[in-house]
Amino acid sequence: MEERIFEAIFISVYVSISATLASLIISLPLGTILAIKNFPLKNIIFAIISSFTSIPPVCAGLLCYLFVSRAGPLGWIGILYTPIAMMVAQFIIITPIMLTLIIRNIQEEYPSFEEELRSYGAKILDIIKLLLINKYKIYLTISIIGFGRAVSEYGAAVIVGGSIDHVTRNITATIAQETSKGNLYLALQLGVILITISFIISFFSQINNKN
Repeated sequence: MEERIFEAIFISVYVSISATLASLIISLPLGTILAIKNFPLKNIIFAIISSFTSIPPVCAGLLCYLFVSRAGPLGWIGILYTPIAMMVAQFIIITPIMLTLIIRNIQEEYPSFEEELRSYGAKILDIIKLLLINKYKIYLTISIIGFGRAVSEYGAAVIVGGSIDHVTRNITATIAQETSKGNLYLALQLGVILITISFIISFFSQINNKN
């Protein structure tokens, strides 16, 4: 029983951290560009990105499934029912959230030092480096929020992961399965672990914001 618990925890943490890092790598430069550059339809694009923050996880999982299934355009890769497919689904879910938070944060602060940066001839890469150095705590908080959203997700992970024992059965999938089987003791154990992880994430997020 302990082995199953550790497996579920490892799969959840491994998949969610990977999805969060991938999302941060994409969201940080893209969010910076969208925040500081002026171009046609900017507000509409930002509104669309913000709208995707409320996408139902099951729909994200279905979208991912359509792409990576055998009949899908990426079916040849063969990642369906693997941890990689779960990462992709979680990436779809959390990227709009992280991207929106990054854009809003930069838009609030950037105008105050925009003229100074322009006077020094700063380029987009210079601005990204500056924001990384000066606002790393905020980006850390955003990453924590993204990870918390990913690790507690259930629907998308089951659709593309298949809840395969020892392979893709994460904490939330194990809780659902064990509850349906009447094994409430194991389900409660994992439930407490998931709540503890969520509490720790929230705690460090609040501490990081205050500092």
